[in-house]
Amino acid sequence: MRKIEKGWIFPLLCLLLAAGLTACHDAGGQSQPPLQNTLIYANLRESGPDREAIDEFNHTHKDVQIEVRDYLDAEGNGDKTRLLAEIMAGKGPDIIDMGYTADASTTLLPYQRMAQAGYLEDLWPYIENDTELGRGAVLEPPLKAAEVNGGLYIAFPSVRINTLVGAESVVGDRTSWTLAELRKAFASMPSDSTVLNYSFSRRDAFVYISCMCLDSYVDWETGQCRFDSEGFRSLVEFVKDFPEESPFDVIDSTDFDAVMAINEELVERLYGGRQMLEQSMIGRLEDIQVLDNIFGGKASFVGYPVEDGSIGSSFSISGRSLAMSSTCRNKEAAWDFLRQTFLPKGNRAPSGPIPINRSDYELSKKCDISTTISRGVARPEYTYIIRRATEEEEQRYESLIYSIDKIELCDMVIFDIAQETLGAYFAGDRPLDDTIRLLESRVGLYLNENR
Repeated sequence: MRKIEKGWIFPLLCLLLAAGLTACHDAGGQSQPPLQNTLIYANLRESGPDREAIDEFNHTHKDVQIEVRDYLDAEGNGDKTRLLAEIMAGKGPDIIDMGYTADASTTLLPYQRMAQAGYLEDLWPYIENDTELGRGAVLEPPLKAAEVNGGLYIAFPSVRINTLVGAESVVGDRTSWTLAELRKAFASMPSDSTVLNYSFSRRDAFVYISCMCLDSYVDWETGQCRFDSEGFRSLVEFVKDFPEESPFDVIDSTDFDAVMAINEELVERLYGGRQMLEQSMIGRLEDIQVLDNIFGGKASFVGYPVEDGSIGSSFSISGRSLAMSSTCRNKEAAWDFLRQTFLPKGNRAPSGPIPINRSDYELSKKCDISTTISRGVARPEYTYIIRRATEEEEQRYESLIYSIDKIELCDMVIFDIAQETLGAYFAGDRPLDDTIRLLESRVGLYLNENR
């Protein structure tokens, strides 16, 4: 795979070094080189790494051991700045926990940027040459969606599908639509209806849709961005339609009666046909039945509005995501640890995320457990039994999975720049044209500094 030039390394590294950041610190701030026959595991999570998996590896591998190195700041949050400085200085870890940020449901580290710059190892050759795996042993659509220039640089055990769902009788039988088509469908709804549940704030809408598509507006290889487009303008218009605050933001969260009143209203609107779309994080096959029950008929996974005809849904990683450094000192041993992510777990639970291991995926579809589902309001009309899926439901589920080619691995810096820049437009303080010019300038500067 061709790797792009690392011209962005020098200025950023100088900045980090000027701030007094050094590589491979121990608790006393001294340089701590790794021991021989040791794999360094970079941890960015306050909750720590998967100790059970590490202990199991260390127990079964006497010739090489995994040593955890925490990259946390004084508040216990992931310190990606220090970790990136060490990676760029050639003194980084062997195995990298890519971290997680709840703000945007994405990795803390800039996955695409690191892959483009050649700092991560392509895992496809390891999967293909593994006698227990091979491409046939994994569910390819989520892994293909995570590719960068044809390479896979991240391992994760499962995903969910981030999408918008509506009654097929209202939104049509499709997996993609434009903002104009969404508005046309909404015009057929009762006058007091909402597009999504009325507790959704503008920030909620921005997080769900932007992490799916922000990367499509930037080109790391050329340093160009394309926010001045019909697609991005439609995204911004869609987000602006939501209120600045959620009803939950203006009540005391400990006021049980107030919280229940809002929940009751949400359920009444959804089941009463006064909410056109439900934001859903689809996991197992049973979710098809759940959504059909909600809409009183066949549900359509129409997704978020897009202008280019692409699928309006995306995969969202569920579980710990790991990567191997391209400078890893023992790649075969590191793969022996990472491969556990893709091996079968034998999980037959009727709910949960979609497994990446294909045998677990097939098991999850055949689960024959009956489950009672309640929408959080104790009323019999909102409670139903999940049965074994029909062939038609299974086909709809698989068709949705295999149609998706996006995954939520957006760069948090770009996410933060976009959210901050758009804030003035949403508040009415800056015209959209000026906002987009400013956004392109700020993101373009970031792209070119880090190419």
